[in-house]
Amino acid sequence: MLQKLIGIAAALALVATAACTQSDADLAKAVQDRFAADPIVKSYHLDVSSEQMVVSLAGTVNTSAAKDQALQIARGTAGVVDVRDHIAVRDNEGTRGWLKRSSEATGTSGVRR
Repeated sequence: MLQKLIGIAAALALVATAACTQSDADLAKAVQDRFAADPIVKSYHLDVSSEQMVVSLAGTVNTSAAKDQALQIARGTAGVVDVRDHIAVRDNEGTRGWLKRSSEATGTSGVRR
């Protein structure tokens, strides 16, 4: 009787483990689905791949906010162990103008550069 119970418990544990295990393809799809539902990230084409539950993201976005949002979504997806970031932020006119203005700003020393 005890051996029968042990056998049933082992079988249930195996079924539970199999049900909770997510394939890398399923994980990548889950991240892509969350990207598609996000108002910021959905307008970008980001490549998503997964190997051993480590998600890699690649592509180009226009702003660092979009990059940060994509990384946060990927990290918050159930089953993701780690995220590899290969997302580039496009150097656009708005960014260039802001950087130029900020480089001409007064620094902490009070001296205008």
